[in-house]
Amino acid sequence: MDIITVLIIAVGILQLPLVIDVLRNVFPHLNIQRITQDYASYFLFSLVVTVYSGFMYLFFSAYLYVKAEQPYTTVNGWIHIFLACYFCIVSFFHYTYACFHDPGAAPLVMPNFHVDYPVCQKCNRIKVNTTRHCKVCNRCICLMDHHCPFTFNCVGLNNFYYFTSFLGYAWCGMTFATYMTFSSFMGCMIGLTDYKAALPESTCANLGKNAIVVVPILTLWVAIGTLLAFQVLCLFCNVSTLDFSILFRQSNPMRKLWYKFRTMEFLQENSRMKVLYLDRRNYFWQHLLPWPIEDFPCCY
Repeated sequence: MDIITVLIIAVGILQLPLVIDVLRNVFPHLNIQRITQDYASYFLFSLVVTVYSGFMYLFFSAYLYVKAEQPYTTVNGWIHIFLACYFCIVSFFHYTYACFHDPGAAPLVMPNFHVDYPVCQKCNRIKVNTTRHCKVCNRCICLMDHHCPFTFNCVGLNNFYYFTSFLGYAWCGMTFATYMTFSSFMGCMIGLTDYKAALPESTCANLGKNAIVVVPILTLWVAIGTLLAFQVLCLFCNVSTLDFSILFRQSNPMRKLWYKFRTMEFLQENSRMKVLYLDRRNYFWQHLLPWPIEDFPCCY
């Protein structure tokens, strides 16, 4: 099995948890069950590693030479190498932390131990205004946004930053990958003369059917871009994904969202945008680095 077939299959399987989650919300009467087994999360993570490895292999073995004939001796070549490696490393770092970092589970109350806060009857954890109980994880999560089918982890106070940063960097990476592969696809697979004439000699012969890799890249570009746009919308409206789904079932949901945006709730001191994202770094340039953030206490 060649690399392009593996990539297409892997990208297709990666869409499955998202499709299941969408169907569960759109058609609740179908009683579709989430994939929640522990082994599935490791399988999904291995697929992500496969996709990253496959894209980087194709970049260094074929597509780098399409944009720079002498990539290791020219500035143009090293710029392309830097961008590919940067987007790969930074997005994979944030995805790993979004998967395996504690999202901000509320403190567990020990038996016969008195606390001044309400206690969740389902998981025996402290329950304050900012916590929500996750049915999948069976625990209360501080500032819970949603349980992500793509990371098999809740997205909350201490990993929302990693989740949204992954979406942002992965989308930028897919945009860069589209730029690297689109002209080769149009010239070699579609056969458009203008695109083919602009390619270096023997490009089509070297790429072969690997030129079709732009198809899974565009699939990921659309999927990740949609998720990113939705998270940005929620941040500017100061609502979580769960809040959005509840609000959308009510009357005039768009008017209510517009009111939240128009009143600029996202600029308030304890808004979701400030607590979950902007306040997690001391300086703007730190957002550009693959570096862990400090966890906030759940009672934040």
